[in-house]
Amino acid sequence: MWTSSLFQPSFSSPLTIRVPVSALWPQSQSICTQMENEMARQMDNMRRSGDLMNQLQHVLRREIVDTEAAPRSAARRAPSCKVEKDGQHFSATLEVEDFTPEELTVKQVGRKVLLSGKKEKKEEREEGFYSYRYQEFRRELALPEDVNPEELSCSLNNGQLRIEVPRMALPSVPERVVPIKSDVSGRLKNGEEEKEE
Repeated sequence: MWTSSLFQPSFSSPLTIRVPVSALWPQSQSICTQMENEMARQMDNMRRSGDLMNQLQHVLRREIVDTEAAPRSAARRAPSCKVEKDGQHFSATLEVEDFTPEELTVKQVGRKVLLSGKKEKKEEREEGFYSYRYQEFRRELALPEDVNPEELSCSLNNGQLRIEVPRMALPSVPERVVPIKSDVSGRLKNGEEEKEE
């Protein structure tokens, strides 16, 4: 304990006052206790965060394994397109086995055919975990000059989208004899000799 003497009158004996040290400073025990409690709370928060990170890592690992095990689908590549031209038709066939007719769009703009497909799929795998898959493609085909774009047809069978348009018949040209012109020594001959002037 810390002691203090006060001025006393000379005729009396000195009076000693004893003041405890803890009265001058805040109690150190309560500050230490508060710090310990705060550190314990922070440690609990860090432990919970670590548990959440472990769960996330487990889910991500499982997703990676599922993705690698799944076959490579059309989601990562544009559908293949086979173009055929013969004397009767112009046709194009696209492999779109993952799409339904409602998810496909075929537009004809002038002499171009615009093909597109869009598919979104979201499903809950486990409590709180979802799987999301998005597929989209766009393709543009130019129609040849010898087809009528108004006769374009489209069909979907066995995962194959087929665009077909018949070729136009060439108009028949009547037969005629074409005269031959020649230039011989400055004179033009056209079946008969020109008169000299």
